Amino acid sequence: MKIRFIRNCTMTIEYAGHKFVLDPMFRAKGASMKLPSTMYPEKGPLTDLPVSPQEIMNGVEAVLLTHMHPGHFDKAAAELVPKDMPFYVQCLNDKDLVRNFGLKKSQTIDMTPWTKFGEDIDVIRVPARHGDGKFMHILNTMGNSSGIVLRSRGEKTLYVTGDTIWFSGIETGIGYHPDVIVAYLGHSYGEGMHITMGLDDLGKLAKAAPWAKIIGVHMGTFENQELRPADVLAYARENGFADRLILPQNGEYLEF
Repeated sequence: MKIRFIRNCTMTIEYAGHKFVLDPMFRAKGASMKLPSTMYPEKGPLTDLPVSPQEIMNGVEAVLLTHMHPGHFDKAAAELVPKDMPFYVQCLNDKDLVRNFGLKKSQTIDMTPWTKFGEDIDVIRVPARHGDGKFMHILNTMGNSSGIVLRSRGEKTLYVTGDTIWFSGIETGIGYHPDVIVAYLGHSYGEGMHITMGLDDLGKLAKAAPWAKIIGVHMGTFENQELRPADVLAYARENGFADRLILPQNGEYLEF
């Protein structure tokens, strides 16, 4: 398994002989609207892409989308994704939204039985909870965020948490015994509540899967992400899992 971390939670994944792009968000630095509650005066994204969108998409065979949101998929990406490329989404609502961009082969990922890519890769949707308040709880009944597991014989199992806080549903993803976990961190906030994992959430994840490597992403790209890699590393050292934690730089390759 080869992962190239691009920015925020966009990455390419070479897995069992195939190449995926996860949560493609390609717009330029500063191209977003400014959020109502922000930590910084700048508009997001706060960083440029480390390589061109064309390079990111080179050789990609399918798209994996944890949920439909401008921080995970945007018009700039839609313009580069071939209209007939397989595009995996979490629910029918997201499928309709993706097809509004003209992408014809979007399909939902089943929790069980799992969806197949090709003959030998299982693509499995697992629960996520995108917030800790009543408003977000209502949205979660409509499936507004999901994690994704990739599994194949002879390959390490990958679990992508998606935008979530720690809750019992994460145990579903851990139940697949992932060798590698991509954790969407940031301690992001919106609507008066935290909507992605902070340090306490990460600590629970590390404790629940003591065998797994953890790749921490989803930091430093938008102005509502208050957690920084230095904070994460210090916490991991204090709690004894720094040897299992990877905090990649934009554009960095990882191999497992």
